[in-house]
Amino acid sequence: MDDEHRLTGWHLLAFLGELVLWGCAARLGWTVGTGGLRWVSATAALVAIVGVWSIWAAPRARRRLALRPRLVLIAVLGVLVAVGFVVAGRVPEVVLTLVSTSTVVLAQSRDSATRADHPRQSP
Repeated sequence: MDDEHRLTGWHLLAFLGELVLWGCAARLGWTVGTGGLRWVSATAALVAIVGVWSIWAAPRARRRLALRPRLVLIAVLGVLVAVGFVVAGRVPEVVLTLVSTSTVVLAQSRDSATRADHPRQSP
């Protein structure tokens, strides 16, 4: 396995943070929807964030952004979800969204720093 695809603890932490952030987006959709539309708005919010993520932030995305723009994109997505919860008056969800977003940004930046500090040695 080449160094680019070597899994680290930072990958696990980033992945768990991503799942929580995506769940927060779905929860926001559920919160703003009413009645039977809750399912529609929750699904739409989840599909939207995962769709954007899969194009520009996923590890195997064809158009994956470089580290800094990718971290900015992730931060913007997280802040947008958090602002939605602020407007809805859901403080616990704001905190969870910001913590998960910070976790993803930290884990991805630390993974990148770890790889830069320990380059793969050629045989």
